[in-house]
Amino acid sequence: MENDVFKADMHIHTKYSGMMKYMGLKFPDSVEEPLKVMKCAKANGMNIIAVTDHNTIKGALETKKYEKEFGIEVVVGSEIMSKDGEILGLFLNEDIPKRLSAEETIEKIHEQGGLAVCPHPYSPICEAIGDKMFELDFDGVEVYNAYHRDGIVNNIALDKVLKNYHKSPFAFLGDSDAHLARMIGNGNTKFEGNSSDDLFNAIKRRKTTYEGTPTPLSDIILWSYNVIYASEKALLKSMVKKDDNIVNYNCSKFKKGIAAFGGLMYIGTPLPLVAGVLGNIYLKKKAKQKLKEVIQEVI
Repeated sequence: MENDVFKADMHIHTKYSGMMKYMGLKFPDSVEEPLKVMKCAKANGMNIIAVTDHNTIKGALETKKYEKEFGIEVVVGSEIMSKDGEILGLFLNEDIPKRLSAEETIEKIHEQGGLAVCPHPYSPICEAIGDKMFELDFDGVEVYNAYHRDGIVNNIALDKVLKNYHKSPFAFLGDSDAHLARMIGNGNTKFEGNSSDDLFNAIKRRKTTYEGTPTPLSDIILWSYNVIYASEKALLKSMVKKDDNIVNYNCSKFKKGIAAFGGLMYIGTPLPLVAGVLGNIYLKKKAKQKLKEVIQEVI
């Protein structure tokens, strides 16, 4: 059994990941329930997952309640916003404050006996650490992030980590960065062993490999539809009730009405498809710009 190869996806979001802001209104970053996360993790062949909601371990703790039912270990984690960019904390016991320096954030992760991972280090759409990761005490780096489906920024990360491995040896990790449960496993980390303890040790010893396929554009489109649909329900509900368990809309009824109309237009027309295609083109353009920046740095 010690030579079994297990798969872990250590970058997953649930409905506890907080809100995005757009035009003064708030939208959930993810609307997935912990139970659905576990169902999809099981269906997609994962042995271990880490739930890493933004700046909170609550989603991980809720998901962990289903471990025995599904036979999947859940690592408690969080995607923490530092002053220098996002950092994954794994094997945590409590929340890490956001907006500390990267050095302080990593120190606090290690104080809990956890692991610090640099996610999507060269992302052009997320607050990424970039080259600063080579100055920091990371245990691993996400060299494959399935949500970044352009492929370019993943190749940049892998190339940079390989070139600097002699002075900054990190474990190579692959993750899905799933915001929709069905995305789980699109990127994953492979290691020898059969428990989360074995995974921890494999990362510490830099004995991990990775694999994955880009998240399908159809899943990105479905994610945006689900988010707007859930927000639309919350918005309409907030117009007749003061409190709402998804998000509290503190704006005028007129503004709520405009937003509700916009939401209905989005989910009731082909706009999710159009937005998905245009968004995909935009992200590829941003990734190519990032590649040019990296090339110019070398020159």
